[in-house]
Amino acid sequence: MDNSTAKTERRDRITAALKYACRFIPALILAVLMIIALTDVHFVLSDAGTSGAKSYDPTYLILMIVMLGLSVIVPLLGDGVAKYIAGGAAFAGFPFVCFYLLEYYSRNPFRESPVMKQDIVMLNVILFYLLAVTLLFLTTRSDVALAVTAAVPMIFGFANYLAVAFRDAPVFPWDVLSLGTAMSVLDNYRIEMTSKLWFIIFTYVFMIGFAFLTGFRFRMKKKLIWVNIVAAVVALSSFIGFMAYARSDEAESRYGYYPYLFSSKYLYKYNGTALSFVWTTKYLKLNAPKGYSTDELRALYEKYKEPKQPEQDIKPNIIVIMNEAFSDLSVLAKEGKFSTNQDYLPFIHAAERNPEMYKFFRTGSVYVSVKGGNTPNSEFEFLTGTSMAYLPTGSIPFQQYINSSQLSIVSQLKDAGYDATAMHPYPGSGWERDEVYPRLGFDGMYFYSDFKGAERVRSYVSDSGMYKKLISLYEEKRASGDTDPQFFFGVTMQNHGSYKKVTGFTPDVTVDGLDINSSSTYYELASYLSLIKRSDEALSELINYFNSIDEPTIILMFGDHQPNDYVVRPILSMNGIKDISAEDLETQQLRWQTPYIVWANYGVAGENEHFVTTTSLNYLGMMLMKTAGITLTPFQNWQLTELLPNYPVINANCYVTSDLVFHSVKDIYSEDMLSLYAKLQYNLLFDKKNTVTGLFSLKNQ
Repeated sequence: MDNSTAKTERRDRITAALKYACRFIPALILAVLMIIALTDVHFVLSDAGTSGAKSYDPTYLILMIVMLGLSVIVPLLGDGVAKYIAGGAAFAGFPFVCFYLLEYYSRNPFRESPVMKQDIVMLNVILFYLLAVTLLFLTTRSDVALAVTAAVPMIFGFANYLAVAFRDAPVFPWDVLSLGTAMSVLDNYRIEMTSKLWFIIFTYVFMIGFAFLTGFRFRMKKKLIWVNIVAAVVALSSFIGFMAYARSDEAESRYGYYPYLFSSKYLYKYNGTALSFVWTTKYLKLNAPKGYSTDELRALYEKYKEPKQPEQDIKPNIIVIMNEAFSDLSVLAKEGKFSTNQDYLPFIHAAERNPEMYKFFRTGSVYVSVKGGNTPNSEFEFLTGTSMAYLPTGSIPFQQYINSSQLSIVSQLKDAGYDATAMHPYPGSGWERDEVYPRLGFDGMYFYSDFKGAERVRSYVSDSGMYKKLISLYEEKRASGDTDPQFFFGVTMQNHGSYKKVTGFTPDVTVDGLDINSSSTYYELASYLSLIKRSDEALSELINYFNSIDEPTIILMFGDHQPNDYVVRPILSMNGIKDISAEDLETQQLRWQTPYIVWANYGVAGENEHFVTTTSLNYLGMMLMKTAGITLTPFQNWQLTELLPNYPVINANCYVTSDLVFHSVKDIYSEDMLSLYAKLQYNLLFDKKNTVTGLFSLKNQ
């Protein structure tokens, strides 16, 4: 053997040895990462106790040990039966591990609250198994099927982790529509890559590599290829069919899904990330109402359009305050068993008793579509004149449906010559207001960072603090020579839950017979009522300021929803109501009732006063426009003359007929006029290419 041959053989042996050794690099990396993980706080359970000893997540430790073992064993396998056994084992175990790792981006679904129910786990895992089987028959390769099955949750889970970190909400199906925007701002954020994150991602990458190391493919003779085609069709149909079932109302009821999009992080934890994402796809698109025709709507436009009106003599400043969780809980006292140590609405009650105090002061109540949360749905109904009655339960129009310019009372006032300003002392990303407000027509926006130095109650900017900012903006506009009439829309934060004990705030309103020191629930009820009293006081400050100026001004304030169930439960109990959901529909709707107050510093002409005592938010904006002397759109004229007299209340739960009988919203399409309302709403919100613009706007008419 010559020297060159010997050198070649030696080089080949070294190369082969290096290649063989490289197979164990994943094991080495995994071992190092495992050691790091065991010293990383992210892997220590929060309930470790006070002994000082670390308590590790056994499920994750087992997973790491199994992976370490596989990373050593797999390189030793040849191409024989052992490899196929390993491949089959991988196919059996991959879907469950993919599910587990996807959940572990946020927490351990079996150890940390909320612990997932077994049947919910089953539904999530089935989704992954069906995905893997479908890909197997479509590609005829187990390696590709398992690699994709692992890659999808790896990428989605990381994106979901970033979404929760940056905006405090998980990824929803409709977020795909704003993917470009999300990518464009990603550079502005710092991504903290913990060892836990690295380990999850490495685990997925390891699984993908393992899939290719143990992968198999099956080939069929040409005359049997139809078997594979049939299997692929059956698998794909099963996957699609199961997703359709998983998002159905039947599955939601049978398996007890957590249904509230408002608590989106909890929803994803309770229902599982994969199942939650599939379930929420049902809110992506709405079908046109039965019998929908733009010809019918154009005919309605011709009927209700009015000749162009002369310029109105008075264009009052218009201020709308949607007050967070503002309500009068006395409406829940059906037996009259509710009293407090002092009046929690002294200003409003005094103005009601003494109408001579102001030139115009009215109060009433509105039935809203939410309780305890989902504030933007109340904004949506008020600003657009549409109703949540025709939208899926749990949907959030601000996040899902207002993706482009949207006609509203904001655009209506802008067309009438108003400046339109929105303010909310909370980050603008909340409910995507910073994106939605411009689409509705607002040309000025003020969010949390604009309220530096403002008065705070508990941790929130107070109503008084927000009103001072509003007054300051008004004065700045007038000082700058801006004489345009102003429209201010403010959403407060002061009364936001929870209502637990905090430093610097002591309740001064208590419920007679309830000792706040004996129960945290009693304390929180007292805290809530005390905050409402502060809202009442702040409203008096706002009204009295504008009462002192010469410019005509009208102020409307309404509550977006009542507080959570636990806050009001003592009042219901005192009045013999253990479970209000078991009561008749009218009684149930007491929980969806909030007050409204409208005031003006000038005499409103009688023919313009169209506020009714009891109504719903979809009408309130139209009533305000009419009272302020703003020319109504044909759609609003139809609401005023036809819809309101026959159906004074429409919300997400019910509608009320002119004889004051409450009807379930599930029967809403049985009424011809309410079906027409659904068509009008669909045309305004969804049929953008065929919107009968003249119905909803007076511009260019």
